[in-house]
Amino acid sequence: MSHNTLVRGLMISIGKGWEELAAALLRADTPERVYVIGATDSGKSTFCRYLVERTAAHTRTAYVDCDTGQSRIGPPTTEGMILYPGTPEPPGRPYLRFVGSTSPGGHFIQMLTGAKRLAERAAELSAGVTVIDSPGIIYGGAGIEFQVQMIDLLLPTRIVALQHGRELERLLANFSRHPAMVIHRIPVASAAVARTAIGRRRYREECFAAYFAEGRRQEIPLSGLGLQGRLPDMKNPREVAGRLVSFNDPENFVLALGIAEETHHRGQVLEVFAPPFEHAAVASVRFGSIYLNLGAEPGSMESSRP
Repeated sequence: MSHNTLVRGLMISIGKGWEELAAALLRADTPERVYVIGATDSGKSTFCRYLVERTAAHTRTAYVDCDTGQSRIGPPTTEGMILYPGTPEPPGRPYLRFVGSTSPGGHFIQMLTGAKRLAERAAELSAGVTVIDSPGIIYGGAGIEFQVQMIDLLLPTRIVALQHGRELERLLANFSRHPAMVIHRIPVASAAVARTAIGRRRYREECFAAYFAEGRRQEIPLSGLGLQGRLPDMKNPREVAGRLVSFNDPENFVLALGIAEETHHRGQVLEVFAPPFEHAAVASVRFGSIYLNLGAEPGSMESSRP
């Protein structure tokens, strides 16, 4: 029987099996890593917020968000992790990894690596519970294979499958006999609402606009920095202008995202529009595969032109 509860100012409907799982996590005497999987309309993010809220009130809890299209921790195109200290204190700073796109296609390696590094950082920070909100790709051979590799790499102690019926059983069969994983099959809550493609795009545009609200033009010398990702021809203005990039610390965590505008001095200086950040801390620049135009009409801000 479902009922409502308040989670960080938002009233949500508690589905069947939610409270039992939260209680099991709090009883555990070793760290728990929970991988939540389901389709895009299964209410994964709401379920994850509920688990984080329940456990963070009692133990140090990490929330890892791997949905680069509908990111809740960082801007779209990033995977993120934030740590709740298990006390009334506010959560720590977010850790972000730049995947470079709002959709997983063509970026599976970056997503796998980013998720692994964020889960490792949560463990390094002594998280008692880590809740991982997985990407909503579960259909087709590529989707299933991606999820199998994610789970095999992250080694969760529990897999939570939010299902309408039995759509995840082919995937779950790969781990049904794993000695260190428990599978929880939880029906999709009746209150879960599917977000339309238009609604999802509007959410991304609002997030990008908010992230770059304090942006300004800055020049970044590239000499001595590592260059990663979908590298453009630095002397071709069409390939550079509008490209979304990340400026990373020595561990490849994001310091800031920027929108490339042009290059100077034969491609050795990159001019970007970005929020203020510490230039001296940059170790590498990763080029994404999408272009942004903040002044574009709604629905056309984001593109993948070559």
